[in-house]
Amino acid sequence: MIICPNCKTENDEDAKFCKNCGYYFLEENSNNQDNNKKEHKKKDKVKHKTKTKNKTKIKKEKAKTPRYKQSSDKPKSSIFTKILLLFFILLSIGLLVIASILGYNYYLENNIEVPNVTGYTYEEATALLNTANLSYERKEQETTNKDEVGIVLKQSKKAGSKTHENAVITLTVGILDNHVTVPNVVGMTLEEATGTLNKSGVSYRIEYKDTNGEEDNTVIKQSIKANKKIENTEIVTITVARNNNNETDNNTNNDDETSNEDKESSTSTDEVNQNQEKDLQN
Repeated sequence: MIICPNCKTENDEDAKFCKNCGYYFLEENSNNQDNNKKEHKKKDKVKHKTKTKNKTKIKKEKAKTPRYKQSSDKPKSSIFTKILLLFFILLSIGLLVIASILGYNYYLENNIEVPNVTGYTYEEATALLNTANLSYERKEQETTNKDEVGIVLKQSKKAGSKTHENAVITLTVGILDNHVTVPNVVGMTLEEATGTLNKSGVSYRIEYKDTNGEEDNTVIKQSIKANKKIENTEIVTITVARNNNNETDNNTNNDDETSNEDKESSTSTDEVNQNQEKDLQN
């Protein structure tokens, strides 16, 4: 194919004139033919070189590994890596979920608010603690106030504070104080001593002891020391003096009375006899 240098129109190789502008290119045609031959030779050389290169490449590839093995191994390795990657992704997501659940449960278990149970009965207080998932133990404290009996007077952890699940709260419950203080009644009369013991709520028993130097009907001894606390069921024995001198005086007085009675009876009998004699004479 000849290209016209004047109008750049393509013409046949054997054309002498341009079919478009009529330009005469006989000499150029010969030159072009020579150039075309040279170009064809170059192209043939390049094609030959590329063919030899491709043949050597193909031989090397055949010597290394067969083609069918490469095509089979690549998909297997890619599928395995994808499965392994998916496994690690799912494992990491599962661990994250488990860690978040455990963390939330730990927060709930260690963030329990202690309720205020002071002033409630023991039964009401334990019900409140059970609702809050807390444990408890009972501690008793004696009180003289009957209104505090069975009531929670103190709790070991402050109300509103935070603690963990099943934490033990100690409840101090009031019980009636059954102890009484023994008063000092030695030296008192029996009447004074019994009044003092009754006022103090102390039970007592009375024993008498014959004495010579002690004042009669006076407490000379008590079985439990004064100012000691005892159970209200215990009994204090008080010893009361009984003076022997008073008994001897009573005995002499009784003898005098009997002698006087004898004298009076004798005088009365004499009078009766005299009256009877007068009646006989008349």
